[in-house]
Amino acid sequence: MMQLMWMDLIIFFLIAGAGVILSQQIYRQNIETETSNVFEASFSNIENTLHFIENIAFNIMNDKTVKEALRAVNQESEDRYTLVDDLYYRLITGSLVANDAVSIIVTDQEGHQYATGSLNDNLTDEEQVKIHSLMESRLSPTEPVWLERGNGRELLYGRELYDTPFGGQSPLGMILIRVNLDKMMAESRQGSLVNGNIVIFYKGRPIYAGDKQIFSNPELLDTVIQEKNGLYFKEESGSEFSGITYLGYERYSEMMTSTNTLMMFFTIAILLILIVSFLATARVVHHITAPIAFLSRKMKAVEQGDFSVQIDRKLLDTDIREFEELAANFNLMTGEIGRLVEDNYLRTIKEKEYQIKVLQAQINPHFLYNTLDTINWLAMDSGRPEISSMVQSLATLFREATKQQQYLIPLSEELALLSCYITIQKIRLEERLDVTFSIPDECMNLKIPKLSLQPILENSVKYAAEATMKPCVIEIHARKKGNCLILCIWDNGPGIPKQILTQIRERKALGNTGIGLLNIEERIQMLGGSGSGLKIYSKKGQGTWITMCIGQPGGTSS
Repeated sequence: MMQLMWMDLIIFFLIAGAGVILSQQIYRQNIETETSNVFEASFSNIENTLHFIENIAFNIMNDKTVKEALRAVNQESEDRYTLVDDLYYRLITGSLVANDAVSIIVTDQEGHQYATGSLNDNLTDEEQVKIHSLMESRLSPTEPVWLERGNGRELLYGRELYDTPFGGQSPLGMILIRVNLDKMMAESRQGSLVNGNIVIFYKGRPIYAGDKQIFSNPELLDTVIQEKNGLYFKEESGSEFSGITYLGYERYSEMMTSTNTLMMFFTIAILLILIVSFLATARVVHHITAPIAFLSRKMKAVEQGDFSVQIDRKLLDTDIREFEELAANFNLMTGEIGRLVEDNYLRTIKEKEYQIKVLQAQINPHFLYNTLDTINWLAMDSGRPEISSMVQSLATLFREATKQQQYLIPLSEELALLSCYITIQKIRLEERLDVTFSIPDECMNLKIPKLSLQPILENSVKYAAEATMKPCVIEIHARKKGNCLILCIWDNGPGIPKQILTQIRERKALGNTGIGLLNIEERIQMLGGSGSGLKIYSKKGQGTWITMCIGQPGGTSS
């Protein structure tokens, strides 16, 4: 009997050993295929990102304002300073629409740089010389060039800017886009890069690497490229961009780290299974395995949010006292958790409704006093139709402000309410106020907290129209991004004073403006959901930008 048992053990281990070797080979093939797919996906993500960068460049290259500004600067015309301001506005708009990991630079024929974006330092003379050298080696004047900056911290895209998209005799300047590719890919919805093992080449020279040591120690990359002993798994791919190639690499020792662990685990598992198979009995299976499986099913139901689950001890079918105690404690636990969840949910709903009502009840007296003062002046002066228009608009605003049953309304209805406020202010300010809208049809039905735009427009009137006698221009733009409504309100005023702007950003309520803007931010964060928020940009002499991001109900923001 013992000899037969040992023979069975030897045969079992021979079969198991052959299975382990075969499993290791299959595992290596699978891991190579999986790694290759990951590299290909990373190359595709990079390719999409490079196309995104080129789209930014094309939009600016085809912008008439940019071309007019560069022609004016190159020819030193009298209106060049005004056009340069327009150029900066276009670049700022392009930066906001692009990504906070992107910086846009435009140069004229003299090499002067006009830059905007989150990457602030300008290009050095040495870097400009490298760019010109790369451009001289191109096959086509419309072909872009790529350059690495700061030991791989940034990727630089360069292209000459002509009067026409097909080139010309002499370029107006250059469009340069600096990119933090690590950050841009990390924020991409398509997924980030493989950690540390991707290299981008331009004309045979590395311009990006996940492992930044490659730029400070080029021998590392030479070792990978020239290695022929099977130490590395490598994946190469071309690009749609001229001169761009990709390389992905990974050490086999790192790829196969889990193989030895898997073999050890597999061996131990075989031994345990063998021992358990000899010692296990039907009684153990029935009295232990069955109750555990029963409890596990009940626990999974709780994990899915069903706190009404209870265990019937008769169905548990065991005489082990510990299982019976566990079932009783489980019933007590699920009942208590269900009660606490329900109480917390009701309390949260009540608190949120109370906060919404309190926030909507705040009305800015600055607007009310100015309106009543204007109505009084018109009434004393003479009977004019403007009085009726102002009274009707004011009544509409107050009527909507006091309604409590509707907190989110379509953007089209919000714009209708905003027109009432604009009517009042146009009568008060006459020709000094000009408000324009750029609202796509796809945005009209998107939801927005009621009376969110009026306090922001009031802020523009206060700091742009009332602070100076110059005409006040206010532009309101809207676009849809993923599941979010993006609104941008710009005015040409002197800007919000730096001290007041700092206090607003630090969430310190000061006067009516601080309360109004904090009120709006709290409302869109509370009602708009994840991703909603308010950003304020203001610069002396260049106006104020207020950007609202409002997540739509029933989805996640992008």
